Parts: sequence; C-alpha cells; structure tokens
Amino acid sequence: MPILRASRAFAPLLVALSLCPLGALLIGRDGQAPIRRAERVLVLERRFDIAVEPAVHEWVRRSATALALAGVFYVVAHVGVAGWALVWTWCLRRDAFARVRAAFVIAQTALVACYVLFPMAPPRLLGGPFEDTLSSLWGRQAADSAHLVQSVYASMPSGHVAFATIAGLAFARHGDRRWLRAFGAVYPLVVAAIVIATANHFVLDAAAGALLGGAVWVATGASAKASGPTAFGRLGLRALPGRDPDPLRRGWPRGG
Repeated sequence: MPILRASRAFAPLLVALSLCPLGALLIGRDGQAPIRRAERVLVLERRFDIAVEPAVHEWVRRSATALALAGVFYVVAHVGVAGWALVWTWCLRRDAFARVRAAFVIAQTALVACYVLFPMAPPRLLGGPFEDTLSSLWGRQAADSAHLVQSVYASMPSGHVAFATIAGLAFARHGDRRWLRAFGAVYPLVVAAIVIATANHFVLDAAAGALLGGAVWVATGASAKASGPTAFGRLGLRALPGRDPDPLRRGWPRGG
C-alpha cells in the first residue's frame, strides 16, 4: 500500500528527529558552560576579524519588519524546505530519495551528538549588541516551549545550515528545472545569512553546519556508488521500490 510504503520510507528520519527532545533533556538548562563557549567563539572570531554578527544583527534590527520576516523564515524554512526536498525526491526522483534521506538522518544524528557533548549558547543569549529574537518575536512562553523540543544550547554546528546545505545540494544536483537548481545553489547562503542576522548562530556555527552537510552529502554519495541500491540497507535506509525514477519515462518534463 502506498501509505504504508511511505510510512516505512520516512520512519528513519522521524526516529532521528525524535533525538532532539532527548538531547534537550540531556543538555539541561544550566547555561554557564554553554555561554562561556559562545564567548570564546566570539573572541576567536574577533581575533581573525570575522566577527560580523553584531554589525549584521544591528543592521537588520533597524527594520522591525525585516527582523520579523527573518525570524519567521528561520523557524518555518528549516523543516519546510527539508521536507520539500524529501517529498519531492520521493514523488519525482525516487532514485535520489535514499541518498537524501540518509544524508538528513546522519546529519541529524551527528548534530545531536555535538550538542550533547559540547552545548553552546547562540549569540542572542549573550546580551550586549544581541537581541533575543526568538523571545521577542514569538513570546517568552513559546520560546520556552520550543526549548523542550530543541535545546537552547544547540548552536554549534548550525543545524539550519547543515539541513539547508543538504536540501540545496539535492535540488542543485537532481533538479529538473533551472529555477530549482538555482534555488538549490542559493538557499544555503540565504539560510546562513538569516541565522547570523537573527543572532541565532555565529559565523563559525554556520561554517561548521555547511561543512557537516557537505561532508554527509559526499559520504552518502560515495556509499551509494560503492554499494549500489542497497547502500543504506544496514542502516534501514534501503531505497524502496516504487515508481520509475526517470522523470522522462513518467512523462514529467525535463526543465531548462
């Protein structure tokens, strides 16, 4: 049955996403060590003259509308675009679905492990030139509730940029329209700019997230080439039988 097949296909990702609240529970709410780590990162960035976060954040804060739109994008696009990449490959590029899913699952697992081992505060919790944009936009109660699902100290690497990198690479590599390939190339850069502008991540957080997403994408591609269609079978990430993955044979137009 199609619904049962889809449920099995997406189950590994749902399991990986369920690690977030577990990680939040393990990290706890004590912010002393995470804040010290964040302060050290800011000092390191200043030493190498890449600490652009205060200036970028201040520039965006001049417009309440721009800051609000950036905050909404930060919350909505993260899951929305990743979900789009998964549903799109499942429906139209089944040949690429297993790789995209595996990349998200492995990246999510690695991210939670990093957060638990080295929790770090985002810039918005350091005060000074930074505003707590999450609380100011959504309210303190909503922000506190969100922290039950994802720890407030889940900053390094940036999960937003890691997921954006994987989704962007999926669209750029497999997109059958020029606009979709262009979106895939630009989207990770937009997300990196947004997470910095909203004071949710440092430049180094974003760079580490991009590095993680890119490394996982390369690794899953190499694994697929080495092992063929059962590349992810041992992880429960085997490609499932379904519709012909070739969009031309299914009547879907090749773009561009």
